[in-house]
Amino acid sequence: MRLPWLSVIMPVFNGRATLNDALSSLADQCDGIEIIAVDQGSTDGSRDVLQAAQTSLPIRIIDNPEGKSWTENTNIGLRAASAPLVTMLHQDDIWANGRAALLKDMSNRHQDVDIWVHGAALIDEQGRTIGQMGPPFGNARRALHCEQALSHLIVQNTIALPSVMFRRDVALHKGGLDEELWYTADWDLWLDLAENGLVWDPACAAAFRIHASSLTMTGSRDLHAFRHQLDVPLDRHLPNLPERLATRLRRLAQASNALNVCLAGLHHRSIHGVGRALSSFLMLGPLEWRRFFISTQIKNRLAPRLKLALKRGT
Repeated sequence: MRLPWLSVIMPVFNGRATLNDALSSLADQCDGIEIIAVDQGSTDGSRDVLQAAQTSLPIRIIDNPEGKSWTENTNIGLRAASAPLVTMLHQDDIWANGRAALLKDMSNRHQDVDIWVHGAALIDEQGRTIGQMGPPFGNARRALHCEQALSHLIVQNTIALPSVMFRRDVALHKGGLDEELWYTADWDLWLDLAENGLVWDPACAAAFRIHASSLTMTGSRDLHAFRHQLDVPLDRHLPNLPERLATRLRRLAQASNALNVCLAGLHHRSIHGVGRALSSFLMLGPLEWRRFFISTQIKNRLAPRLKLALKRGT
């Protein structure tokens, strides 16, 4: 039997409302692809949806009823995958038409890296496009060396989770996802994988759904724990950069983290963190402010969320 070239890992937990859309987006794109769905004891019929989809899609279901997190479920899928390349698709995200072909072309043309990234659309709960997400790597496909990639990515994770493909063996060698990082596990892994460079394509070949019940919104109530989630990737990866570059990027990244904690606090009706965010930004100075806005992509990240908040009247 021919081995697949790509494994799609889907951690699933009570996602029936959007799971059909996610699975449907894979239709007609599964030549040489396997789908590994790790179900965390769903009680809303999600597993029935997965079983029904097995008639038309190459889905393997792994039950993990005692699972505790999407990171744990993803690592189970990563270990079970049989393809050399892996991508992740959460139950509320979708592929665009032609994504599989794009990924295959990227990996065939650029074989010297461990991670391939493209742009993503941001969609609301009804699937309507409300923005775009991606790192500031330009409007053409390009290969970046480690320092080029990390000089932006270590300041802010601007990569949407469904817009990445990576080498399974390298990810496993690096330990997979850190299961203690419920918020930044993907960012931490991208920084690990980008140590060998990164290939970027600006095409929006996947969509990332924003909604009020996302883990980001619910999990960030504890601002101290949320800040810790943001600090861990910096502490791990900044020391791997040249000292002069690391010193500069640390200030930018710390200001970005302070801003993220501030925004989380404001979302939960708390002004805690506002002063720290403002002082961190002002201390960068005018020469670094432009780079801060570019690396954080704050306008592209914040505008769609504000739009949704205004629609909800919150």
